[in-house]
Amino acid sequence: MIERLRPARSAPRERRGAPRSRRRSAPPLPPPPAAYGVEESTILGFPADTATDDAADVATEQSVEAVEPETRSRLVVARRSDLVAGSLLVLAGVAANVSLWLPWVEGESRTGITLVRSGFRSLDSGFGELLRAGLWQPMTIVVGGGLLVVLGALLFVPAHTHRLVGVMALVVSLAATGAVLSLLAGADWTAERFDIGMWCGVAVAGLGLVGALKAMLTLPLVSTD
Repeated sequence: MIERLRPARSAPRERRGAPRSRRRSAPPLPPPPAAYGVEESTILGFPADTATDDAADVATEQSVEAVEPETRSRLVVARRSDLVAGSLLVLAGVAANVSLWLPWVEGESRTGITLVRSGFRSLDSGFGELLRAGLWQPMTIVVGGGLLVVLGALLFVPAHTHRLVGVMALVVSLAATGAVLSLLAGADWTAERFDIGMWCGVAVAGLGLVGALKAMLTLPLVSTD
């Protein structure tokens, strides 16, 4: 009876063997950037590893500098002569020289050299007298042929381009062409009135024009070194 009247013991506050709750401690904060140096770069508070990147950049630059001199190339303009244009201009001069020894007008005995001498004598009295005598055409053709020989010889000299010589030859050839057209217009475009000396003058104008255009339009030869 006495045991029954004893109050029941209260339940134990803590069970034996039950794990106690443990509070996780917070991780330590990283030190401020100043701890690593003021000028040192950081990423989220940690020092950035820039030494590896700098070494890689230096290695890349060195490799580029080592390869670049081998692969670098430059354009080079070759020096060469224009044999075709030079030959055409020389042939024009030869035609002018041949015309000096041949008659220009059908049925007349006056040769080209006689016409040129008469033209120079008229030129002493003035350019107007030369125009009135109608002797400026043979003089222009023959003198132009002599100039074309000199310009043609310059085309045999190697150069980067012969455009300047071509332009000069074109001016001389156009003057000779104008003289030929003036003679033909004065004869009412009748070819039968002229002898072989006149046709040598036509050859001077034609060969000069072709040679001058060839020298002007020939492009420089460019290659890589």
